[in-house]
Amino acid sequence: MDSKPSLNPTRQSLIDYGLQQAVRGGFRALTVRGVCAAAGVNPGSFVYHFGSREAFISELIETWYAPLFTSLQWQFDRDADPMTRLTDMLRQLLGFVREQRTLISQMLLDAGAGEVAVQRFVASLAPRHPRLLLQCVMAAQQAGQLRKADPLHMLMFLLSSLGMPVLLRTMTEGKGLLPEMVEQGMGRFAAEPDALEERLGWALQGLKPEESP
Repeated sequence: MDSKPSLNPTRQSLIDYGLQQAVRGGFRALTVRGVCAAAGVNPGSFVYHFGSREAFISELIETWYAPLFTSLQWQFDRDADPMTRLTDMLRQLLGFVREQRTLISQMLLDAGAGEVAVQRFVASLAPRHPRLLLQCVMAAQQAGQLRKADPLHMLMFLLSSLGMPVLLRTMTEGKGLLPEMVEQGMGRFAAEPDALEERLGWALQGLKPEESP
């Protein structure tokens, strides 16, 4: 298989340092001058490669997101029953959320702060991995592997019950915002791989068709 062509070194360096700065302070705190200084690149080169700060942030986000979507698309297209594909897609998405929880949490704050490129990305997500997951939920329902219910509601339940604790833990850690018992539970279970796998099993088991009396 042919390898992908590498990016121009200057462009790659700007992307790498841009993502590092976004993890530390969010895209809302990212400045062209700061990224150029960190990468050892003059602002003229930045303008040549990206044109504007907003275009740069958009490319950073797409570069970061593209591998996840490609992998989920592969899972969706492979020859397996719907429940197997849904389980593996959710497991992969949860792994991504766990690994990238700091940047994802920053992006939620960015969107709330009015960062246009981040808001545009969030608004563009519906036809991407959420659509794949929703179609897999509906296929599993048609195959009798999940109970009959509004598939969008079902997907909302899965995503919120599985991934939201990871992000809540990241956004509140060390800030004393949660009751002590909740804080302890978050520390022990929110993002631990075994706990994530257990929640995934609970959620999917609970959505199986009800047994006939």
